[in-house]
Amino acid sequence: MKRGLTVLACAIAIAIAGTAWGHGDGEGSVPLDEIRQVMREHALHPPAESVLEGLSAANFERELRALDPHARYFPAGTWRSPMLSRDAWVGIGADLVFQQDEVMLLPYQGGGAALAGVVEGMWLLEVDGLSVTGVAPAELLRLLRGTEGSTVTLTLLPPGLNAAPVRLTMVRERFRPLDVELVDASGQRIVRVRDFVGGLTRPALLATLDFVLAASPPSAEGAAPLILDLRDSGGGDLYEALDMAALFLPAGAVLGSMQGPDGRSTVFHAPPGGKVDFPMVLWVGPETASAAEVFAGALQYHGRAKIVGRPTFGKCSSQRDVGLSDGSVLRLTNRMVWLPGGESCADVGIQPDRVVGTAMLRDPSRLLAVSMALRHGRGAKVPPPRAEPDAPAALHQEMF
Repeated sequence: MKRGLTVLACAIAIAIAGTAWGHGDGEGSVPLDEIRQVMREHALHPPAESVLEGLSAANFERELRALDPHARYFPAGTWRSPMLSRDAWVGIGADLVFQQDEVMLLPYQGGGAALAGVVEGMWLLEVDGLSVTGVAPAELLRLLRGTEGSTVTLTLLPPGLNAAPVRLTMVRERFRPLDVELVDASGQRIVRVRDFVGGLTRPALLATLDFVLAASPPSAEGAAPLILDLRDSGGGDLYEALDMAALFLPAGAVLGSMQGPDGRSTVFHAPPGGKVDFPMVLWVGPETASAAEVFAGALQYHGRAKIVGRPTFGKCSSQRDVGLSDGSVLRLTNRMVWLPGGESCADVGIQPDRVVGTAMLRDPSRLLAVSMALRHGRGAKVPPPRAEPDAPAALHQEMF
């Protein structure tokens, strides 16, 4: 799905549909014969027999990634179904974004962090008085984990040039992350889509849109556009992403296509039915990947939405998880995905209509000003920065 891990300040590291849960390190007994056969039968580009025979348990992870950059191996007991992301976990309910030696918090609605006053863009300085500078992600996970009902005190630096550190104490609670959240930016409601989960995210989006549009329908000329925030959407179910794109496109519009190992392509078109036809702006960034890129690419191609942010991750492919006899799971690429114009986003990502700096990408009020200006064809009157000039791009994101 995307680089790095995703860790939800919960009890375990998770990765959501398009990534996996847990991790594979290739250690111990690896069922190489089964893996060779799976790759012969299901890989998008089956390796040559000489290459397959050269796979070894000692260097399996490295050799597997050389064959398929998006492949993963999960030893028995380390893989979890992406559908389990809908279950509740104990934690503070926030994403962590690592930017070199710094860590930013992104709270989930309803989680302990949000309830304690954590807002997007706060930098994590200390956990229970211990500095996080130089602390490895695994150790930071250990510091943040705890039993349900226990508390943790975080020292945080709010966004802003002259901000002073604050200490917030929060309770580790049972928390159920949402695929679709409704958040506020400078008085305007933003619809944040975090994941694309088959059969679940589309109805969640429809219910959220019904609520938003009933409260303030953007019918008048010059009204604010509907903004979908995909900055932290690492992907998920491709069919769900295509179904969601179809909500905003006329019947018959090409949504994209997929190509499997046999070389045959399947083209997907928007079906008839009720459509959402309000003006739209999408927010994207380097963490926007896979199914989220397909969704954004389809709407951009048809001129249905303007895109603001940073170039996306660049992963126009689909993976399949295959269970092996010892309980381990092999994830491998089995389909390429093409955008409506026949191009791929692999390695290049989706290019925004308006590119912003990395600091602005984490400043919703400034993104909103750029979005409004782009929607109405004006130069943006952007509020002054709430944070220092552009920070390094995120190396990877984790969820706690």
